[in-house]
Amino acid sequence: MNTPDDPIALPPVMLSEADRDRLYAIAISALTNSRMASSASNVLREISRAKIVPDDELPKNVVAVNSHVDVRDNVTGTTRQVVLVMPDETSIQPNAVSVLSPLGAALIGLSEGHSVDWCSASGEPCCVTVLRSTASSARSPARADRHVSRSQSRS
Repeated sequence: MNTPDDPIALPPVMLSEADRDRLYAIAISALTNSRMASSASNVLREISRAKIVPDDELPKNVVAVNSHVDVRDNVTGTTRQVVLVMPDETSIQPNAVSVLSPLGAALIGLSEGHSVDWCSASGEPCCVTVLRSTASSARSPARADRHVSRSQSRS
């Protein structure tokens, strides 16, 4: 059990170059929004500790933008499938979870079998395990370039 003086061991994180670029652009612009600043900071922290790989070398079982992810909530024991998306895509994708939500920021870059703990905005403990991550055909660099362009044009 961790005590307040013990560092919490975080699971390894891996990102593609395209996802790193998109996530960085979205997180930097979200820092000015008080509602999203905390999640944006979490995304930037994950980027800084991630192993960055070329787009075509990201394993398919790693959670990336547009991945379909089966997750288990280790607090409640429930499972569900989500799709990790950019903030402007949450309304067009069933079961969408924004990368700037607390869950989305926690999932990005995790591999199947890894778990992550965090506290919700209300202080409640949260812990999820990635049961399965399925790469979407939308994980292509061409699609990534469109997202970066759109998000940068909003700045």
